[in-house]
Amino acid sequence: MQARALAPVVFALSLLLLGTAWALSSPVGSSPDDDFHLPSIWCSPTAPNDLCRDLGPSSRDGFKRVEVVASLGPEVACFRYQMFESAACQDLQTTDLVETTANDDLYPGGYYFLMGSLAREGIAQSVVLMRLFNFALCMAMLVLSVFLAPTRIRRSAAVALVVTSVPMTLFLFSSTNPSGMVISSTSVVWILMHALLEPAGRRARALQVGLLVLAATLALTSRSDAGVFLVVAAVSVAFSQPRSKIKEVMSHRVVVALVAASAVFIALALVSRFPDAGIGIGMQKVDYDRTLAEVFFYNFINLPLMWTGGLGGQGLGWLDTPLPLVVTFVAVPLVVVLITLGYRDASTEGRRSVAWILAMLAVIPFYVMAIDRSLVGEIFQARYLLPLLPIAVMCALASTRFSRGEISIGSAGIFAVVALSVAQAAALHANMRRYVTGVEVRVLDLDSGREWWWPWGPSANLVLVMGTAGFAIAAWQISRWVDRSGVMR
Repeated sequence: MQARALAPVVFALSLLLLGTAWALSSPVGSSPDDDFHLPSIWCSPTAPNDLCRDLGPSSRDGFKRVEVVASLGPEVACFRYQMFESAACQDLQTTDLVETTANDDLYPGGYYFLMGSLAREGIAQSVVLMRLFNFALCMAMLVLSVFLAPTRIRRSAAVALVVTSVPMTLFLFSSTNPSGMVISSTSVVWILMHALLEPAGRRARALQVGLLVLAATLALTSRSDAGVFLVVAAVSVAFSQPRSKIKEVMSHRVVVALVAASAVFIALALVSRFPDAGIGIGMQKVDYDRTLAEVFFYNFINLPLMWTGGLGGQGLGWLDTPLPLVVTFVAVPLVVVLITLGYRDASTEGRRSVAWILAMLAVIPFYVMAIDRSLVGEIFQARYLLPLLPIAVMCALASTRFSRGEISIGSAGIFAVVALSVAQAAALHANMRRYVTGVEVRVLDLDSGREWWWPWGPSANLVLVMGTAGFAIAAWQISRWVDRSGVMR
């Protein structure tokens, strides 16, 4: 009984270790487009007024000119695209001011508003605090949504969220990039929409609706394209029901409100900023001189990178942190096997839902890249599709014997936990190595030849141990809970 009582505490501590490790694994400016997101945070209405000076509109739509300390300007990512260079080039102590650009109305601004309250003069400490807060908020919403979900959804959601987290989702959860918030919130909305279709007590229903509204709000105010993912998620939930109930699901008050809010955010962004961009809102716009046939053929044969990129197929950070092959070797087959076996065992409704998500995973990038004739990997990145990846796995498992508790994961679960733990540790080590020395150093010891590390906090090697242990313990506890089909034990 005492062990059961301690299990939630151990689980929370393991997530704390994991989040702290990823938050400390890379320097300020290592998240994608941090040279834009960081000034946008420090220049948000909730940040102290003396940290940013507004210089007026920029010549680029959606941007404004601002003056900030140099450690928030373009040189904050002095190491980007140079994988052999460490983060030692940074000077976070400078008080020099530089002009740069920040968000005007390119992004909705809610994420910057939220993080701005944590902005202080100490850039490094503030960024780490924001990363920890972002990770904690994402994890808290996901864990709570799983426990508020119907029994048949809990097991599939828990498994899907773990296997699709390595490595890019974990990296983005512990970053200052709005994409992490959209990834977690989209899964929370999908899980809780299923919960709304099942009977529940008044208190449970209030928690379900409240958390769903919070998640949808965070997503819609973080990225303009979040509305598209929320609508796709809502349709997948409707498709997972018998045909006679699809209309009932789509007419549910909460679903109608969610779809309407998503449509409003999409429409406002389209009209005010990029009328031809669709889901590409917020992305860099480049017009390439290519034929549509050329673009279609190239993207068709290279599209799998958009699906595997978040599972190790693309580098972390500015796509300049190469990952060991063991990451992709473990993560991709696990996801493919779960979707394939789940689809085989799923009901007709479940298969329809899976087919819808898989279709969207292909149609969305094809559409966006066709607009400006871009190719896979140029503008549209794999992380933009990450909100749909866990939903694809959840849809595949939600109507199977596994979700009903008729099948245990047993020794296969142990193997998956060990393999994923190795992959996660390898990804974390690679991310740290890239900034500590550059990728030319290939030894396990992160202190070997060290050129950069935080001036405070645990050592690099200790952070690696923390992250490895945190993930392994959390994944092991989840696998045991899934097998027992009950509350955390």
